[in-house]
Amino acid sequence: MNNFSTSTWTSHSAFRWIVRAIGLYMGALVLLMFLERFLVFPAPSPELGNWEAESFGATESYVDSQDQARVHVWTFPKKNAKTTLIFCHGNAEFLGRMGREMSAIRDRWNVNVVAFDYRGYGRTGGVPNEKRTLADAVAVGNWVKNNPDFQNQKLVALGRSLGGAHAVEIATQLQTDGLMLDRTFSSTVDVAASRYFFFPVRWVMANQFKSIDKIPSFQGALLQLHGLVDEVIPYRFGKKLFDACTSADKKLITLPKLYHTQPLPPEFWEAGLTFIRSIESK
Repeated sequence: MNNFSTSTWTSHSAFRWIVRAIGLYMGALVLLMFLERFLVFPAPSPELGNWEAESFGATESYVDSQDQARVHVWTFPKKNAKTTLIFCHGNAEFLGRMGREMSAIRDRWNVNVVAFDYRGYGRTGGVPNEKRTLADAVAVGNWVKNNPDFQNQKLVALGRSLGGAHAVEIATQLQTDGLMLDRTFSSTVDVAASRYFFFPVRWVMANQFKSIDKIPSFQGALLQLHGLVDEVIPYRFGKKLFDACTSADKKLITLPKLYHTQPLPPEFWEAGLTFIRSIESK
């Protein structure tokens, strides 16, 4: 009888521990789901930026997007430019911190640069999610395409990190002449599933940004950059996206010591200039 009682108590104790473990696991999963928007879209405070567009030789505009949103846009014009480049920034960036870099792209590549903030970033109002921010990117792309100031020019989309998904969206929706990708991914869900492998991320993640499903329809020129030691977006996910592109004109720059948040390396500046000149000659 005592053996039976001890066995029964042990079984009940084990059952309680199992229930607790399941409860903790489910609680952690719910917390991760709740925090997803803040992890995918960690928009910095706009108060930290320099919003004097004219100090960078830029002009300011607002573009109408879906749901009555107004997307904040800076245009960096270049005299006699033959190409307009639309820049899609990463998830921890915004216009107020990008003026110097955008003006450098304008001057070094001799292109017009159009940069913008997604929903919930900088001075673009609203709450970000995948559908809304992609719609914002396409709205800016259509604004550029229909703008008389950019008529008869080549169109290139350049996206960094999360912005790579937005550049892919612009490139596939508008069939741009060129697409430039800087340390981006096949999908956010691929990256998240590799990091949080103990959770059913592929079932519950809302913002999946599956660029890999879209890029096969792009037939323009592709220039892509990734580092083997990228600690945020592992190299294999950039390579996976590159391999999915069916364009006959594509190039992947692989650098052994390039981390995710490092500035654009000299190799990309040089290759970018050659890339744009090649597009302009067609």
